[in-house]
Amino acid sequence: MKLLTTTARGSAAVLTGALLMGSLAACGGGSQQAATVDKSTLTIGVESDSASFGYDPIRVADAQRQFMEGLYDTLLDLQPDGTAGPGLATKFEYNADSTVLTLTLKDGVTFTDGSTLDAALVKANFDRRTDTALSTYSAIAKGGAQEIASVDVVSPTQVAITFAKPQPGFEKNLTSTMGMIVGKTGVADTASLATTPDGSGPYTLDPSTVKGNKYVMVKNEKNEDAADYSYSKIVFNVIQDPQARANALVSGQADVAQLTSPTVDFAKSKGVGVSRIGGTVQTMISFDKTGKTAPAFASEKVRQAIQHAINRQALVDALHKGDIPTWNALPKDSAGFTADLEKTFAYDPEKAKSLLAEAGYANGFDFTIIASAQTQTDLQAVQKDLAAVGITMNVKMAASTDEAFAAVATTPLGYAPLGWDNPIGLMYGAILNGFTNVQKATDDQLSAATGEAAAAKDDAARKTALTKLNTRLVESGWMIPLFESLSNWGYNTKKVQEVQFAGTNAYPLLSSYKPTN
Repeated sequence: MKLLTTTARGSAAVLTGALLMGSLAACGGGSQQAATVDKSTLTIGVESDSASFGYDPIRVADAQRQFMEGLYDTLLDLQPDGTAGPGLATKFEYNADSTVLTLTLKDGVTFTDGSTLDAALVKANFDRRTDTALSTYSAIAKGGAQEIASVDVVSPTQVAITFAKPQPGFEKNLTSTMGMIVGKTGVADTASLATTPDGSGPYTLDPSTVKGNKYVMVKNEKNEDAADYSYSKIVFNVIQDPQARANALVSGQADVAQLTSPTVDFAKSKGVGVSRIGGTVQTMISFDKTGKTAPAFASEKVRQAIQHAINRQALVDALHKGDIPTWNALPKDSAGFTADLEKTFAYDPEKAKSLLAEAGYANGFDFTIIASAQTQTDLQAVQKDLAAVGITMNVKMAASTDEAFAAVATTPLGYAPLGWDNPIGLMYGAILNGFTNVQKATDDQLSAATGEAAAAKDDAARKTALTKLNTRLVESGWMIPLFESLSNWGYNTKKVQEVQFAGTNAYPLLSSYKPTN
């Protein structure tokens, strides 16, 4: 049985507070110095619209966690070391065979609609798992390897989640969007979440928000953990162009911003601080494995031909210096990483042509991929590689964010960063059952390897399972990895302390941003 009772955000706040006091004491005149700290507004420059689907947290995944955690509390909090700690649930317990997870809930939590947290509300949130539009919850729907068989109210402050199969370690899922709880009004009328969030988080959405452009959050004084967040107001500015985002940081229009590798040196040369972490694989994702949008993609050999056709090293040398070309779906530091894939799917245009011929496409084929300002240059480089083996990839710029998101159903191939901090959650929530597989393709080996990894009892078993998973993702062509990028977060050193990451997660905790003293 696992039992956890410490407060994650509280621990982080104590540590940060201790460091701050030590720094002020060293400077002398602590109270006078603290008075000059600017805690009014933090502006974050982000690469995409985190609320394209509205404010329903379980319609999105981990990449939107940082944004959504301003508006919603999670059942369990992601701690600075990357583990799960108490959140809306003050403790969690598994039964002996890890088929039942019991959560004990906080008292006195109020949502923006005026409703309060209780076990019935948590059950109502999880009972939404039958809605196939909710990508996060597809991981726990009926038939999935993480299937939740039932959610039961034990008492007003206790809820029991029963799994169809043992799920040790499931608690990590509850630290991200899957664990975010929506108030009573939002649960009853989920359509309302398209325009109005209904959370209990440390911030509320300000009317000055301009959807798709600028999201303004102001401190929610009803949230008892709001004091752990340094800034009275947080603004998320959507700046899709990488250079424009770096310029905004340098000019002071943004205090923190996501940077791409090509803009890091520029930002550093202007005095900007940069924090970096690996673990994000820039990946071409086969949305269509059934041939619905492009018949050729129904063939595994065609998808393997694309693997061989791409010169990853040349791509990195030309456009992503400092990043790492990769033939692995999982990051280099992952337990499932294997150097064998570098040889198996090495750059080999002749092999690509041979596979195309075997699949019946000796004369090639054409398809369309949707690009953004951020992905256009990379896709144009890949476009040339594919053309060399007879594949015509038409690169179409997205006319809107909606068109970009709709591409999962209208085009056979996409391009996006994938963070593997929680590989089991990503597989169940996005790849096997989620938004990257709207055609409902199946692969027995992928499903088996994912289930094996989820059930692994020790590091050796987990490594074996994740290696199988990684190998099959590439072999099947469900994933066509290009390079592993370092996640780069630039920050104004005069206003913000060094950006910190929670374990290996590529997206910093919102509570981790602290003003320079």
